[in-house]
Amino acid sequence: MMKKPQLALLLKTFLLSLIFMACSKNTDPSPTGTDEEESAEVHEAEGDYTWASTDVVPITLNGSSIIVGGTGATVSGTKVTITKAGNYSISGTLSNGQIIVNTEDKTIVRLILNGVDITTSNSSPIYIKKSEKTLIVLAENTQNKLTDGTSYVYDDVAEEEPNATIFSKDDLSFYGSGSLTVNGNFADGIASKDGLIIKSGNITVNAADDGIRGKDYLILKDGNITINSKADGLKSSNDTDTALGYVIIEKGTYTIAAGDDGIHAETKLTIEGGTINITKSYEGLEGKQITINDGTIHLVSSDDGVNVADGTGNEGGFGGMGGGASSSGLNLFINGGYLYLNAGGDGLDANGSITMTGGTVIVDGPTANNNASLDYDGSFKITGGLLIAVGSSGMAQVPGTTSTQNSVLVNFTAAQNAGSLINIQNADGKSIVTYKPAKRYQSIAFSSKELANGTYNVFLGGSSTGAEKDGLYTEGTYTSGTKNTSFTVSGVVTKVNAR
Repeated sequence: MMKKPQLALLLKTFLLSLIFMACSKNTDPSPTGTDEEESAEVHEAEGDYTWASTDVVPITLNGSSIIVGGTGATVSGTKVTITKAGNYSISGTLSNGQIIVNTEDKTIVRLILNGVDITTSNSSPIYIKKSEKTLIVLAENTQNKLTDGTSYVYDDVAEEEPNATIFSKDDLSFYGSGSLTVNGNFADGIASKDGLIIKSGNITVNAADDGIRGKDYLILKDGNITINSKADGLKSSNDTDTALGYVIIEKGTYTIAAGDDGIHAETKLTIEGGTINITKSYEGLEGKQITINDGTIHLVSSDDGVNVADGTGNEGGFGGMGGGASSSGLNLFINGGYLYLNAGGDGLDANGSITMTGGTVIVDGPTANNNASLDYDGSFKITGGLLIAVGSSGMAQVPGTTSTQNSVLVNFTAAQNAGSLINIQNADGKSIVTYKPAKRYQSIAFSSKELANGTYNVFLGGSSTGAEKDGLYTEGTYTSGTKNTSFTVSGVVTKVNAR
């Protein structure tokens, strides 16, 4: 029989080995909110972005021919197939040709785009069929363009692949300070069936379907990205693994015009920073869990501005109004940053719960009474930050009683014209908020650290000499319009003319 000290030593050794293996994994910031912590392994390594300039094979495109100045790639007509891992600098113009990566090697392939213009009439200009990992490098001071046709002859008929202007069956990354224009006339602009990371680059995507899509994850570390897409703008599409299907935005500038969602995550969407301008969308931000920690976000949506839902229909589905709760994992966390929404449907729509600890949220919400500027099915707890949400009054909501920061919901007896100021003053005549709604409105939900216990007066109309941004006036002097109502704050939730 084994002695107890020996058993304890073996158990300790086993546990230490597990800890060592866990710590050795390459992980990225977790796509979670404030209620849980988890990590997912990503394909990025520090050495991905460095290589020896002497270790580069030149590939020259000459319209209808290709010249390879080294080993590792073979040419057949207007197609070049890279069969070995390594670094390949591609330059020139290729008419109805293709770059294919197909290698069994277990190290990285780098495609350095050094001023290319590639068109392909019936497939992907860049098709990564097999590779451990591929990095597309946009060389400094270069302009690069890739264009596909409106129909494809599939290499894999059963899977209908490839199906994007840049298509990868494996992990894909982008890096560099050059520029890339992707014209996706068939379907997606850029798509990876594994993970997709954009480290940097100036990238413009015009797509007949999704703009930029990673399956397991889409991680945007930096860059200047412009997307015009008929479906989703930025997307992660894995819907079978709960640890995957997430989107993380760390820094960068993003301008998106989308026919469907501006940014869509099948699981979690986390925004750590950056400047995001969604000029057109059906729904602006969508995912099962959305966390905003920092950044500046402006978005326009014909339906919901921010939509937290699981897509099953059990909680109203994406864009629905069902009866989910935070226990389902459907949560919106706002911890910082600046968010302005102009939404035709619900402004903040959570088929679960909302938690706000900081930041600024401004909502120009719906004019129809079957939607609301704030729509949550579980709870809305606010402990900090500035919240202004104006819109219709039929389903208007306000943060709940679990909050520690005071909120007020004021419903007006009649709809007010767009541009008519709302001003709330305390008993001393000090303005605590002056706001100019962009559309007709009949309610305002407001929460701020300035909303202390006491009596307040609400004025409509008038004018302000303050500086205006997204309808919110700062500093300056308000000249009174018409006093509409008064209210007294004595608890965390105050409702005036509530239905």
